[in-house]
Amino acid sequence: MSHQDANAFLDRMKSDDTFNEAVNRMEDVETKMAFINRQGYQFTSDELEDAFHTHF
Repeated sequence: MSHQDANAFLDRMKSDDTFNEAVNRMEDVETKMAFINRQGYQFTSDELEDAFHTHF
């Protein structure tokens, strides 16, 4: 789990429309996080929130 992965995830969400749509189509958090983890990103909700605040 890392802030670096959270930042990389947000960068990909901004730059990769297909990836963004795939993540946003998933309705429950567990399914969404399992997909994100399979894509190689490991972060906590706190790390994602911190990264979000630095991106936006």
